[in-house]
Amino acid sequence: MSSPTVFVTGAAAGIGRATALAFARRGYRVGGYDIDLAGLETLRDEITEHGGEVVIGRLDVTNAQEWAEQLEQFAGPSRRLDILVNNAGVLTTGAFQDVPLKTHQQMVDINFYGALTGLHTAFPYLRETPRAQVVNMCSASAIYGQPELATYSATKFALRALTEALELEWRRYGIRVLAMWPLFVATA
Repeated sequence: MSSPTVFVTGAAAGIGRATALAFARRGYRVGGYDIDLAGLETLRDEITEHGGEVVIGRLDVTNAQEWAEQLEQFAGPSRRLDILVNNAGVLTTGAFQDVPLKTHQQMVDINFYGALTGLHTAFPYLRETPRAQVVNMCSASAIYGQPELATYSATKFALRALTEALELEWRRYGIRVLAMWPLFVATA
């Protein structure tokens, strides 16, 4: 495994898919993970069609055991993980009081707890890989709270704070932790 590696969550569509394809074009060994297996299969086909190397797998980012299994399988004996991209996320719009509580919980679980779980589980791999990096998709909604996106904004604020704290805390291990703050993206 001489190629650099990137592990992307939410890779079946949108920003995650575009990220996986961009890294594949640059010679990275790509791990694409999502709960949308059909989307992952088309991602795999597109990457391999262009000569890239890709591993795909089902990953519910809220499940620590699935994180552990997928990271171990992807990194293999080398335990190499150059870049982790925490991209998986969900968004529901509407007046706060009109959105069902279960939907609020799902956004917190996936957007924040899912990334936190991935960071915690991936840390040993990142620590063992020289110049490892993490990219957390925080969204422009992490800049200020947005009406009708209140909980989504809150999850992205929380991820932004975690990113900033770990960027300082993990410097001693040579791990960079970065946030990206994209605006709205036209996806399903």
